[in-house]
Amino acid sequence: MVKIRIGEIAIEDQKAIAGRSGQARPLALQGRFWPIWTTVTLGAFADNVPRQALLIGIPYGVIYVPFLQNSDDAVPIIGALLPLAIFLSSPLAGQVADKVAPALLIRRLKAIEVSLMAVSAFAFATGNGELAILAFFAMGSQSAFFSPARIAAMPKYLQMDELVRGNGICNAGLFAAILIGYAVGGSLIVAPNGGLFVGAVVLAASSLGFLAARRLTERPPDAPDLALSVNWPRLAWRMLAETRKAPGVAAPMVGVGAFFFLSTAVTVALPLFARDTMNGDALTATALNALFAIGAGLGAIGATLISKRSNGLAISTLAIIAAGIVAIAIYLIAPSLSAAKAAFTIDDLFTTREGLVLGGGFLLASASMGLFIAPLQAAMQRRAPGGVRARIMATAVLTNAVFAIPGSMSTLYITRTNAPPERAFLFAGLAMLAVGAIMISRWALLPSGSFEPAKGDRPY
Repeated sequence: MVKIRIGEIAIEDQKAIAGRSGQARPLALQGRFWPIWTTVTLGAFADNVPRQALLIGIPYGVIYVPFLQNSDDAVPIIGALLPLAIFLSSPLAGQVADKVAPALLIRRLKAIEVSLMAVSAFAFATGNGELAILAFFAMGSQSAFFSPARIAAMPKYLQMDELVRGNGICNAGLFAAILIGYAVGGSLIVAPNGGLFVGAVVLAASSLGFLAARRLTERPPDAPDLALSVNWPRLAWRMLAETRKAPGVAAPMVGVGAFFFLSTAVTVALPLFARDTMNGDALTATALNALFAIGAGLGAIGATLISKRSNGLAISTLAIIAAGIVAIAIYLIAPSLSAAKAAFTIDDLFTTREGLVLGGGFLLASASMGLFIAPLQAAMQRRAPGGVRARIMATAVLTNAVFAIPGSMSTLYITRTNAPPERAFLFAGLAMLAVGAIMISRWALLPSGSFEPAKGDRPY
């Protein structure tokens, strides 16, 4: 098979990968990409099944955690555990991802994931809520190492003008996996022997992800001679310094962080919104989370359609503004929705006018957010210098965690003050509009077809 080198990327000769029709196979089916997509998708599914099982099981009384006097407080606390673990682990994770070859590192991380999911499976099967929460926190640390490894590896497997499309495809799989994880975790945990089934599902998913990781082709590490350090403050400072030196990286990184703050705040508040505002049951709460994930997946698919000649940042700006408008609209119509019925069942959500309006709003808002994030991720990847790319991507993961933790803990405002849960949508919508205004103020698009930050690609 003939291979050529374009930058850091080995690209298979198009004749070798063409199908019988004479056309090259789609990117999603090519061997240089589908193992990455599969590991991302199955990993997200395996993470979100136990997350949703905890978020639904504890407030609805299915899972008991002795150290939580108010079960509602479990919602923001559990929502913050994953980003907290990522925050603590990211500085070391960036170093490891630069030092170790991406395929080898991803395979090892997936093996660790299988072990952690086995512990989680045991915890759910035996009804040990404390162990389930501890295993979930450990999964966050594993995710902190996997995320920069995967993100920094993508420019090694894709051409620069394929990154927006590649990120869109990965995000579509990610959000679809989150959607299915929400549905599976939320519905199984309230079923008879639900904990046993939750454990079996997460263990199977992580095992399949490990098998997919074994199909990754080899690529060299960016900094094989890098000396690892475990001094967390110094590492974090160095990571921030490398990010500041990379032209045009910091602004989209903050934009992605804003996405994690807002999406975390909304998804963590959703079970309370379903229970208190809509008088819905656990399945209704799960369905709302599923709609949010479906919309985000549709937005990510939309990002794959962005032309190679556009960096997509103008579309990203319009998307965040649209999401803000819809989020505020959900807040405004929430009182009438709760007054329309004494209780909303999952059937009401899909058969009544009020339910369809609410569901459509969730879809539109989350689709806009899914469309917002992919161009910013691609901007970070193509601008980060090769020798420190993984460490800069780890800085991005650290930034996401810094934003996600207060996004989750902001729900304590609702649980501690008895404020209406729909107020989360008002605050999120106003914040989205503020982000859009900042992006408009920094509007500067690339020349058509260019991907060089020096030529004016300074996103938002």
